[in-house]
Amino acid sequence: MSGIVGWITGKIKWLLLIAAIGGPVLAFFSWQDGERVRTIAAKGIEAQASVEGATRTKRRRGGTSYSVDLAWKDAAGKDRSAEKVSVSNEFANRIVRNDKLTVDTLTIKYLPDEPGKDAVIIADDAARQADQDSEMIYVGAGAGAIGILGSGLFFLLGRRRSEGEEQAA
Repeated sequence: MSGIVGWITGKIKWLLLIAAIGGPVLAFFSWQDGERVRTIAAKGIEAQASVEGATRTKRRRGGTSYSVDLAWKDAAGKDRSAEKVSVSNEFANRIVRNDKLTVDTLTIKYLPDEPGKDAVIIADDAARQADQDSEMIYVGAGAGAIGILGSGLFFLLGRRRSEGEEQAA
């Protein structure tokens, strides 16, 4: 193959290879994050946290993500905080209006033995984040399956062509 068809075929091969590797990686990390959210929701201690700030991050390709900075007192009365706790876009739209926070406190759940943002979830947003992680597991698995099947197909077609060319010569 030559010209534009060969160039496009080469790009598709690389795209399928990236999907074959990246899809399962995405599925694994989404599963891991979903398990974290479910564990904190089941075993975490509920508390009221004050919202210290919120951050909106816009990516180059149009995606937007939101996070909040939280502070609270744990069961022992010790001050705790977590920065950049991610929230779903849907939840962010409920607590931010005209670039201003509409809430002062949020109900959270946290694991007392683990410090930092990975041990904190916002109680009202936990179900939405778990659902989003579940969706991403399917997206990653689907991309991986398409990538593996497509790469295998291109590999087999490429071998048959090269064997056919050797027999013709």
